[in-house]
Amino acid sequence: MLPATRHRRTAVLAALAAATLAVSGCSASHSGDSRRKGHHRSDSPRTERTQRADGRPGATRAPAAAAKTPRTAAQYLARARRAMAGEAGWTFAVDGRESATMSGQAPSGATYTATVHRTTTPVAVEQLGSVTTSKGQRKPESVYVVDGTGHVKKNGAWTSGPVTDPAIADAVEDPVAGLDAFAAYGKSAKVRRSGGTVRLEVTSSGWTLADARTRPALKKAARELDPTLAQLRDAGVTATETQIRLTRSTETWELDAAHGYRVAAHRFAFTFDVPYQGGAITVKQDVRADNRGVFDGTVRLPADAGR
Repeated sequence: MLPATRHRRTAVLAALAAATLAVSGCSASHSGDSRRKGHHRSDSPRTERTQRADGRPGATRAPAAAAKTPRTAAQYLARARRAMAGEAGWTFAVDGRESATMSGQAPSGATYTATVHRTTTPVAVEQLGSVTTSKGQRKPESVYVVDGTGHVKKNGAWTSGPVTDPAIADAVEDPVAGLDAFAAYGKSAKVRRSGGTVRLEVTSSGWTLADARTRPALKKAARELDPTLAQLRDAGVTATETQIRLTRSTETWELDAAHGYRVAAHRFAFTFDVPYQGGAITVKQDVRADNRGVFDGTVRLPADAGR
């Protein structure tokens, strides 16, 4: 998720929302405690006494400290980023679902699936997937990031530009870059440990869209709503950003303790309610990326990309 929105899916959501209209808007809190189960090393290491050349005891010294088990979200994140940077690349399986529903109407939805190869040095992404609507229509999509430039192929045509361009960045699924972004606001994430899996989670609810735009943990959800909101406004929705509410946002990282706390999975989901004609249009998105293991290949840009 090169941190940004997902253009191809929000575009689908926008169409779904428009179609929905045609057929007829953190409890101001974030979760932030952290806790860990299990054992950890004592902070008071044993000491040993050195011996001088004449055989008499010398000064005491502590042995080299062993790597401590992480305890806080920030410590887990640091270990996870180190583990992800330590391999040539990674493969991820991405699955997403989204829907737009008006009060009293059946939801319209779409799904997205993709396989992502992401190399570490140099950073490059190959993402091959497709969008399938609730009517069964399937559209393939190819996304590449090479040398800092993104290339997106939809409907047989390529669009290219810098990855800083939202129109390009929003199409890219990059969990490694997403982890780097999460490190900036996930230090207070709730920590849960079960067996060999550590889960870091940030949840929010009750914020207005206007407030969400100013909060680091919610900016992504707000950006992902924008294409849909633009279509809704074209269709006659007049709700202001202080009336539109983020009813729920959840971001979860699952880390594999047996492999240096590398990323096992990432999930991002949100729900917005947009007031309309006395009811509400509910927009939902839920995307999950699962780590399928180390990728030691290379990412090559197709010959026709950028033409």
